[in-house]
Amino acid sequence: FFAWLEEEIMNKKQNISEAQAADKITKLRSLFIEQYRGDSFPTISSSGANAAIIHYQPTHENCSMISSNNIYLCDTGAQYIDGTTDITRTIYIGGGEEGENNVHPSVDALLCYTLVLMGHIDLARINFPDGISGLQLDAIARAPLWTQGFDFNHGTGHGMGAYLNVHEGPMGIGGGALPASKLSNAAKLRYLSDIHSGYYLSNEPGIYIDNKFGFRLESDLLVIDCPHSLRGKTLGATRRKFLSFEYLTLVPFCRNLIDPSLLAPYHRTWLNSFHSKVDKIINAFLSDPLCPLPNKQATMTWLANACAPI
Repeated sequence: FFAWLEEEIMNKKQNISEAQAADKITKLRSLFIEQYRGDSFPTISSSGANAAIIHYQPTHENCSMISSNNIYLCDTGAQYIDGTTDITRTIYIGGGEEGENNVHPSVDALLCYTLVLMGHIDLARINFPDGISGLQLDAIARAPLWTQGFDFNHGTGHGMGAYLNVHEGPMGIGGGALPASKLSNAAKLRYLSDIHSGYYLSNEPGIYIDNKFGFRLESDLLVIDCPHSLRGKTLGATRRKFLSFEYLTLVPFCRNLIDPSLLAPYHRTWLNSFHSKVDKIINAFLSDPLCPLPNKQATMTWLANACAPI
């Protein structure tokens, strides 16, 4: 989808609206007729300042055009017979080779996107004791934002069903968006619920600046028994079982919006390892003669650029 969108706007100079882009995602999914059963929610397709509206919903009668040299946020998901997805990526359309019509993202945009990415990675890579609540995990994703005075007014993650509801309890990750005294009873039940192996959650920190831009990065995580040997466990410091997240979403992040100088070495290592995995798996998928997607070679070229090391 992103390969198509950038080609249409940057190279073919086509006018693509937010609603048309949302329709295109559904059309591409519908090619997988054996698995796809419909979208899991209406796609949030938002360009520029509209990306700062968390639950923005474009219609063909009332939406904006997706322009070059601008932010584009896409929050979308689908129902398949083997599971449910909810994924968000924010990209910058442009910012590649120098040219008279090519403008790089602002310093503020780079800062905000990179902070969100850092929080996203920090949560994705954490090991934690069995039974920890989402409230206890929430600060991990918010910490890079808090250090710079940013926050976001929604939960960090929600449970999802398997070919069921895209928002499903009993657990969630959040609570940090409000003072503890203002959390509703429903939020307390959700964010204080134990998290155990086998749970399926989203990871979606964000930053939203009214009338300017918005960034959200959302992937789907499966809670698993920690596959690594942890030093504290081998030394007998605790008998508690430890868990990790298996990262399921194979969609690259936007290199044009990352400020590498802000990343810790472990952020860079995680990111490059993830992108290498995405490139390998998706290339194999696109190379399969049974893959029904169009323009596969162009998508492979876009993917190689998107997954290049930072």
